[in-house]
Amino acid sequence: MVVWEANCVLKNVRIQWYKKSIVNETIEINTSDILKPSNIDDSHHVYKGIIGPLTSVGNYVYEIVHGQRKQIISSHSFQFFPSVPDGTKLTYPIQIVAFADNQFGSYVFDRLARLASRRHSPNFIIHAGDVVQEFDNLQQWQTDFYDPLTSYNLAQHAPIIYAQGNHDFDPKKSSMYTTGALWYSFTIANTRWIVLDSNIDDERQDLWLSRELTSPETQNASFKIVVVHIPPFMEFWEPVAWHEKNEKHWGEFVRTRFEPLFRKHGVDLVISGHQHNYQRGQSDETVYTIIGGAGGKLDFVRVEDWSFYNVLRQTHHYIFMEIWSDKIIWKAFDLEGYIIDKFELGKKYRILSEE
Repeated sequence: MVVWEANCVLKNVRIQWYKKSIVNETIEINTSDILKPSNIDDSHHVYKGIIGPLTSVGNYVYEIVHGQRKQIISSHSFQFFPSVPDGTKLTYPIQIVAFADNQFGSYVFDRLARLASRRHSPNFIIHAGDVVQEFDNLQQWQTDFYDPLTSYNLAQHAPIIYAQGNHDFDPKKSSMYTTGALWYSFTIANTRWIVLDSNIDDERQDLWLSRELTSPETQNASFKIVVVHIPPFMEFWEPVAWHEKNEKHWGEFVRTRFEPLFRKHGVDLVISGHQHNYQRGQSDETVYTIIGGAGGKLDFVRVEDWSFYNVLRQTHHYIFMEIWSDKIIWKAFDLEGYIIDKFELGKKYRILSEE
């Protein structure tokens, strides 16, 4: 889904896309139906256009057009890797940058986005939730989230893998600036991605997750990766809120019901936010990471001890991942661009090396 905002309503707005091909080969242009905006007010009109389904690896161009002559308003491109069929030659690595919990920390998030854009050319962006402090404050979606990502030319070329946080969870389900998908899965090359919603304690999500983890798409993937905002295992929070305001029980079902499924079906990596610092550890065969350092006020007080996290960094940060045919390389960078953690995850569900 492509989301954009205009300050006026245009006639006959569509989105069209095509796969770049070799010279002299016919290009098939796909065009959507006419798109109707969601009108926030007289000067804010949000459009959403669906690209796809995309069934083959390639470099895709998408264009926003309007009018009978399909005048191009904006044009961008991105690479996509929906699967890797036998015989397909894929140039690795696939690059991903990841953030979480930039809420009300736009200055820090801007610095991290700028640093990530200068150092990397990501094919995808992960956001593990809490992109804004208040879900119904539409100005925050623009200034605190989309502005940094578009200013540094990230969101235009890298699809966002997004899990809702507790601050950006929309109980009204209007999903003005997002897809509205609560939980979903997809394939990137040799990896299967499962995105969950830690706000919704609903057996339908449990059933869906159980089916997804046993599906051929997941079981045949080299790496199984979960993105969920509230971690199964948290250790740092504000003590009064944790113990007296019942916040230790937020998303508790992620630990009591989802985590046993992760363990049973061999999930390799779980990426979460919510806690505003960086942690990484391994329990059984699953690596757990908490990356909630993209701008929110940092957490320094320990409220639990799960005894398996062996890395803690109480600083703002972002993540850079490289997906290879046989491994995932993970690096965490601080605001100054220094590596604060690094590990390599191999096919055999074990950390191969770390710094």
